[in-house]
Amino acid sequence: MDFFGIGTSELLLILLIFFIFFGPSKLPEIASMMGKAMRKMRQASAEMNRNLQEISDEIKETGKETGRAVSGEKGLAQELKDVSKELGDAVSEVKDAAKVSSVVKSDLKEVSRETASAMRETPSSTPAKQGEEAPKNPEPESRP
Repeated sequence: MDFFGIGTSELLLILLIFFIFFGPSKLPEIASMMGKAMRKMRQASAEMNRNLQEISDEIKETGKETGRAVSGEKGLAQELKDVSKELGDAVSEVKDAAKVSSVVKSDLKEVSRETASAMRETPSSTPAKQGEEAPKNPEPESRP
């Protein structure tokens, strides 16, 4: 038997010293006090174990909640990355559309210039000058 690192023979020696020092009349009283002290120590130890178990359970639950939150945040982070990618694609499409628009504008300007220069080069049918008669288109003769 090993009690607080004290063997059986050492325990008997301690009890003998108590018996000699306190006498046989006080020994039951001392044993009763030691029993009460041991009971209180066991109760305190059990209560401490319960408290530690509750704290441990709370820590485990908090860890699980944190894990769920982190996995949720990872999902959210992935969604944000996807949205960011889609926005980047949309921006590049808008830039491409703007380039096409500028190409169309430049083509329209070029067509406008060409049309204007063609109009300048082509003689226009203006009314005849004074003193000259404008040629008339002969009407077809009607044949009976």
